[in-house]
Amino acid sequence: MNWPKLVLTSCFLCCTAIYFPPKRSSKLMNQVREMFYFGYNNYMNHAFPLDELNPHDCNGRGPDYDNPDNININDVLGNFSLGLIDSLDTLAIMGDMDNFTRAISHVIKTVSFDQESTVQVFESTIRLLGSLLSAHLIIAEWKDVFNVTIKEYDNELLSLAHDLGVRLLPAFEGSDGIPFPRVNLKHGKSDLFSHSTCTAGVGTLILEFKMLGRLVGDPMFEIVAKRAMDKLWELRDVKTGLIGNVFNTKTEVWMIR
Repeated sequence: MNWPKLVLTSCFLCCTAIYFPPKRSSKLMNQVREMFYFGYNNYMNHAFPLDELNPHDCNGRGPDYDNPDNININDVLGNFSLGLIDSLDTLAIMGDMDNFTRAISHVIKTVSFDQESTVQVFESTIRLLGSLLSAHLIIAEWKDVFNVTIKEYDNELLSLAHDLGVRLLPAFEGSDGIPFPRVNLKHGKSDLFSHSTCTAGVGTLILEFKMLGRLVGDPMFEIVAKRAMDKLWELRDVKTGLIGNVFNTKTEVWMIR
């Protein structure tokens, strides 16, 4: 018998029972549900098909085309209904199959990544690529778990994910394997603030890229993401074994440790 594992499991169950009894758990779940729908419904009513809801003016906003240097906005927003895509798997987890089905239909009919937008590879991977892959798997692989059936679904979300993945690949064209932080979805690698990237933007892409590669049968996505992760491992401090926070892709020197 694995006693350490048994002890840890028992402690976890006891703590869960103490701090999250059924009544409290139900109350917290309802609060989370209310918070989600407050954001989602207002996005759909006041912002869709733009990327997100501007809470100050209660209207939609997308990329700041007038100021390309505004990376606080442009790293994330790219004129692809980010708020909707970002909500797909949450709707399924909430058990809201009516809104989930409608959201899938909206994405299939309206979303295109053929945009004149320069976006951050990390944000596009975790919020767009991850969401599309998750929703696709819910429909195609886990439909019995989520009790969802979308008639005439023909892998459109996977096709969108594949298209996005191809548009992100130019970020990996550097010789050292470290991806450039930003790409233009229409033209490829971008030189905009291209010399610094965060650790997460290098080492965490393997999850989505590996899954995409396995689903579409193209090993290149997994290869480039793993090469980046391996390179990051090589760059760890020789004394502490730790990695830094921000890396200069041109000088290969840690800017922030």
